[in-house]
This record gives sequence, structure tokens and C-alpha cells, in this order.
Amino acid sequence: MAESKYKKLLKNSSILGIGEVLSKLLVFLLLPLYSSVLTTGEYGIASLVGDFSNLLFPVVTLGVSQAVFRFSYGKRKDRPAVFTAGLTMLFAGMAFFVLISPLLRLLPRLSDYILLLGMYVFMFALNTICGSFLRGMDEVKPFAIKGIICTASNLLFNILFLLVFRLGITGYLLANICGDFVAVLYMVIFGDLLDYIEPKRITKKILREMILFSVPLIPTTICWWIVNMSDRFMITYMVSESANGVYAAAYKIPNIMITVTGIFINVWQMSLVYEENAGKKWGAFFTQIFDGFKSVMFVVGTLIVLLCRVAAKILLQNEFYDAWEYMPYLTVACIFEGITSFVAVIYIVKKKSVNSLICAVSGAAVNLILNFILIRTKGAMGAAIATMLSYMAVYFVTTYRSRLLVGYREKLLFTAANTALLLTQGIITVSQVSYGTLISAAIAAVIFIINGKQVYTTVIDILKKRKKQPEAVQPASAETEGTNEQNSGDNV
Repeated sequence: MAESKYKKLLKNSSILGIGEVLSKLLVFLLLPLYSSVLTTGEYGIASLVGDFSNLLFPVVTLGVSQAVFRFSYGKRKDRPAVFTAGLTMLFAGMAFFVLISPLLRLLPRLSDYILLLGMYVFMFALNTICGSFLRGMDEVKPFAIKGIICTASNLLFNILFLLVFRLGITGYLLANICGDFVAVLYMVIFGDLLDYIEPKRITKKILREMILFSVPLIPTTICWWIVNMSDRFMITYMVSESANGVYAAAYKIPNIMITVTGIFINVWQMSLVYEENAGKKWGAFFTQIFDGFKSVMFVVGTLIVLLCRVAAKILLQNEFYDAWEYMPYLTVACIFEGITSFVAVIYIVKKKSVNSLICAVSGAAVNLILNFILIRTKGAMGAAIATMLSYMAVYFVTTYRSRLLVGYREKLLFTAANTALLLTQGIITVSQVSYGTLISAAIAAVIFIINGKQVYTTVIDILKKRKKQPEAVQPASAETEGTNEQNSGDNV
């Protein structure tokens, strides 16, 4: 008896949720370590190397990680070809990295870390591709465990390299590299991934389809990098390394919003791909979950804004404490990043990766223009505001274009009201007005009230439908899936 889509969504979300929450709790344990061992300048440079690796990642891998997931999900006979093709593209990309490495040495502040940068990119890419393949095989538990193992290893290696060996920036980077390596080792052993490496199974058809799907994701990922990371580079070069270190630390706490997204988004992809492969219409299903998801994001966001100073006092040491001032605006940015990521799954499911590119380009353009203007006048605070506004712009573009593909409902007035309340709360918090904490708490209570009903209704409806639908349509066969994918149209 097959699971209903609601039961499957709840079960997989719970498994990944436990893994993600434990992982992020370990990440928060690292904040006091970083802020006590590294200076703001050192942390700024370390973050810069990590951020630059995120730019190189889509180029080196040709954006193949999403293709590995999408083309392996539900298609058992193609899995060895898909996984082997993904690894082949990764190693080809690393060869390209070796060729361009002399040029990378010309970059100021990064030239001393090129070898570590290459290792960082390779291990992160390998971890991502193997993890995407596990999700493609519907191996949710090993994927969740992998995340916990990766973060726990990262924590242990950070303690070893930063506290014991006192390696500074080098230790920070090595800890991340070793954490990814341990995670890959776990997946290879317990996921039997070596059994899926079969070079003879790669066909021109599979390789062509994966490349056509992946290539538009390269500029898309680069544009998302611009939205997410360009502000840190511009702060470094237009203000200072120390300012970037404080700003990078400020992003860590609002990033809990992306944790909430990360708990759900991988399972959400799997659920919608399942529905799509089975030939089902899922607009109503999307609307129902979307409404509840947004409400959760706003509730968590208002809590972060309310408690940002307390969190900074507990987690950030010395001059890093000033990072709390950027958190309210970065929290709003993270909310819209999460909502946009939720909706953008439609493009992956429908194999319309060019639509993702259009949305990402719009966000990158707005972000660069606003960063250039606001960082010059307001410093790092300008970067936080620019990031927030750019994600709002991407939200509108993504919502408009995705509704052309799937007929779901978007409550614009509901979203606008929540955003206005949260912005008011943020401005009051940053301005430190009289009775600001009391006013902020009152606004948080209002946000709780207007969103609580939606969260409750969504959960109750899902639980009811879970009981009413003990059976679901069986996954389509490999032959049926192939037909559905052809009917969905080219990715351009």
C-alpha cells in the first residue's frame, strides 16, 4: 500500500527536520568559538574564501547536483548512469579549476589560499552530488544522518584546528574540508555509492539531457551568489575586512530562516517530483502547503527580530556583538529567500530551469545596483537593506512567472501585511526607541495571532487528508516517466 502524499511529506519532513535542527544547533555552537578565536578581519577573510568557493561551485560542477537528483528520482534503471555522469562532470570541472588557478592567484586577499580553495570546492561539490543522489534514491534517513555527521565532524575539526593547533584561517577552512570528507565517506560506505559508479552505463542521451538541464542553472546559481554574497565582497573592498567579519557573523543567526527552509525544501522537491511523475495535478496541494509555510517563516522571523540582541550577546563575543544591528533587515531578507526557494522548486519539477535564471538575474541586478549605492552611504547596514530589497524583488518575479506554470493561489495582502509589521518591528529595534522592546513584543504577538490560525489550519487539514487517503497513485514506471518528461517540454 502506497503512502499518501501528505503522509509521505510529513514523515520525510520529520526525518529531515530532526537532522537539520541538530546540525544547525551544532553550527550555533561554533559562533562563540569563531568570535573568540578569530579577529573580525580574519573571520572576514575566511568567510570571503568560503563565499568565493560558492561562486566557483556551479562552474566547476556545471550545476549538475540538481540534475543528479531530478534524473535519478524514481528511475531505478538510469541511476548508475546519472551518478557516474555527475561525477564525471565534477572531475572535468576540477581539471578546469587547475587550469585557471594561476589567474586566481591574482585576486587580492585570496591568493594565499588557492590550494585550500580548490580542496574546499571539490569536497563541498562531492558532498552535494552524493547527497543529491541519496535524495534521488528517496534515501531520506541516510541523507539526514549525513548532515548531522558533516556538522559534528566540522565542530570537532574546528576545535582541533582552531583551539589546539591554532591554525587561524587555515584551520577554519581545513575544518570545513574535513567535515565534508567525513560526510562523503559515510555516504559511500552506508549508501553503497560505489555500486552505482558504472562508466559503461553513461549514454549520450543521459549526458545530453543532464547538461541541457544543468547548464542554465550555472548562470542562475552565479546570480544567486551575487544576491547572497556580493555584499560581503563589496563591504570588504569598500569598507574593511573587519566590517565584513561582523556582517558575516550577523548573517548566521537570521540564517535560521534558511534552516527552516532547508528542513522542508528537499522533501518538498521530492514530493512534487513524485506528483509530477505520476501525472497528477498538484496546484491545490501546493497552495495549501505554501500558505502554512509562509506563516511559519513570518512567525520564526518575528522571534529572531525580537530576540536578536539577546542572541548576539550569548553567541557573539567582543566586537562581533555589534552584528545584531544588521539582523532585523537580514531576517526579512531570509524570509523572502525562503519563500522564493519554496516557489522556485516549481521550475526544477517542470524542468524549466531558464525561468530560474530570469528570476535570479533580476535579483542580481537589483542587488548590485543597491549595494553600490547603499554601501557607499550607509556601510554594512546599506548591504543588509540592499539584500532585503533584492529578495523582495525576486519574490515578485518568481511568484508571477511560476503561476504561469502551476495554478496556485498567492495571498498578496496577507504577505504584505506580515512584511509591513516585520519591517516596523525591525526599524524600531535598530533605532532603539523608548520602550522599543515592549513595542517589538506587541508586534510579534500580532504576527503570531494572524499567522497562528493559518499554521493550525494547514496542519489539521494535512492530518485529516492523511487519514482519508491511505493510498496514493503508485510511482510511474520508467517508461511512463520518460513520456511525462518529454511532454513537460524542453528546459528552454
